[in-house]
Amino acid sequence: MRYRSITGPLILIVVGFVFLFHTIYPQIHIFDFLADYWPYLLIVWGVIGLLEVIVRFARSGPIPLNGISGGAWILIFFICMAGMAAYQARRSDTWWRRASFERSVQAFGEEHDYSVGPIQKSVPANPRLVIESFRGDAKIVGTDGTDITVAGHKLIRAFEAPEAERANAQTPVTITTAGNTVVIRCNQDKAGTRAPVITNLEIAIPRHASVIATGNVGDFDISSILGDIDVSSESAGVRLQDIGGNVKIDTHRSNLIRCTNIQGNVDLRGRGTDVDLTKIAGQVTVGGDYSGSVAFRELARPLEVRSMRTELRLQQLPGEIRMERGSLNLENVVGPVRLATHVTDVSIDGFSNNLEMTVDKGDVDLRPNKLPLGKIDVHTRSGNIELSLPQTAAFALSASTDHGEIDNEFGDALKEQTSGRGAHLQGAVGSGPDVRLTTDRGNVTVRKAGGQPETVKVSSVHNPAPAPKPAPVAYLRSR
Repeated sequence: MRYRSITGPLILIVVGFVFLFHTIYPQIHIFDFLADYWPYLLIVWGVIGLLEVIVRFARSGPIPLNGISGGAWILIFFICMAGMAAYQARRSDTWWRRASFERSVQAFGEEHDYSVGPIQKSVPANPRLVIESFRGDAKIVGTDGTDITVAGHKLIRAFEAPEAERANAQTPVTITTAGNTVVIRCNQDKAGTRAPVITNLEIAIPRHASVIATGNVGDFDISSILGDIDVSSESAGVRLQDIGGNVKIDTHRSNLIRCTNIQGNVDLRGRGTDVDLTKIAGQVTVGGDYSGSVAFRELARPLEVRSMRTELRLQQLPGEIRMERGSLNLENVVGPVRLATHVTDVSIDGFSNNLEMTVDKGDVDLRPNKLPLGKIDVHTRSGNIELSLPQTAAFALSASTDHGEIDNEFGDALKEQTSGRGAHLQGAVGSGPDVRLTTDRGNVTVRKAGGQPETVKVSSVHNPAPAPKPAPVAYLRSR
């Protein structure tokens, strides 16, 4: 006997009941109700089908091989498309409506400029400044005063001047206080999409303040603040200078994050383009992907970078790190250093303590330049490895390649053996740490570095020794 389902007839009954109900009670917006709750139709359909299978199994009846036929899947597809279209059509604030109208305003509307403030208000000695849902540029400066001062201007685009006037009246900049919390609101959402408002502010606040800012577009420029900084934004550029507390930044499409002279920890999250971190006294943690240039220099505490393609940990950075597309360069770093990366050429010039490195594909160039050496363990799946050691270095070497050659400049102290298409180099020069170099496909070169080697002097993490010479800006480009 052919299996037949009762789901189809039940759906016809429900559809007929809906139209009948709408005919009898036209004042009830039944279609608005269906636009909101149409997924329940699929849930009821699935429950009925499940109950049918359970009942047939309990009665030892025939069970369908396919729970849903091809025609049923087509019907489900059209129900989903119709339901989502009805739901989006009912909304007045859908993204496509906003995008289309705002683009027309931006393209054909006229820009109107309105001044803001200055607004001045007394605040506690250690205020906590909060800026909510901000669109625009904000320049925040710490001062020796006891008041907060807010000034600036608003840019409003509209097709007609009366619309801009109404938007200006609907979006006042207000300052409210509750205890030591000071809240600045720009009320930009009250203007709607017919007259988008951008508010640019200049804020002066006592330097012992802390700042919490959230925004959508625009830049944050914050300086001379002794408290913590917490910035969360969709696409804001962030520039911080002379900050006494911890810094936390979370962005999604930031074009630039620049932090200079930060006394606390720095924690970066999200995505963006360029990052420049200089003179950071606390620990630096970078988690996310940045497609432009990132600068690291003069970091007194540990650095940790975690991205989709690179993981890097080190203890101090008196020098610099720069990474361009496909290449990572480190200069004058204090280990232990742990690095794992994918398609990247790596160059390290001047490092102390242990080094552990894994590279999927890329050449490795190592120049410790300091004695005594630390333990070195380098492995690359595809790429050449070149190690330049001071002539007076002491070490125990084990180097191997499965497909490649080995070049040795340390003489008979290191013994080379060939095996198939690969080679192996092993031996010891004096009594020193283990040095292990492994490449699956590539050449290995162990050479003597010229010049007098430096002696490692480990400084306090709070007062790192300065670099031998001023370090240039380091750039890190996330791939």
